[in-house]
Amino acid sequence: MSPLPIPELPPSLQRLVVKDGVALGGLSTDDRLQALAWIWAGLPVGLVATEPQVNEALKAQLAGPGRFIDVDHVELRRWLVDGGWLQRDGYGREYRRSQPTDAAAAAWAERLAHVDTAACAQAWRAEREAERRARRARWQAQGGVPSGGQGGAAA
Repeated sequence: MSPLPIPELPPSLQRLVVKDGVALGGLSTDDRLQALAWIWAGLPVGLVATEPQVNEALKAQLAGPGRFIDVDHVELRRWLVDGGWLQRDGYGREYRRSQPTDAAAAAWAERLAHVDTAACAQAWRAEREAERRARRARWQAQGGVPSGGQGGAAA
């Protein structure tokens, strides 16, 4: 079985996923929905988990496809519960991956429901790194500082 092709997704999502150190609270509402939908899409469909299990799943997301988000798994879990992406039972013992009821969140959930977030993130990050290397090579070819060289004026 061959890997699924990387789907066409909005450039705003791609730009977000390849960043580092993104604080959820500092994002616009739409960017925050995209980030939460991205994490949600990386969770197993039909997820029913204990708190320790959901914590491990969120840690895995933050170490992989969601590594652009600068948050711990506990705060991320709160964002997901508050946004309707996860449902928690009254005792906080069981969590379920759920379809958000907010119209904008539901639209993002639908759009990302079948996306392999790990493969997309890996491909987008590799593409970004290749673009950075190519820019650096062009800059160096135009008289920029050589690789490993020192910048500044000659003494």
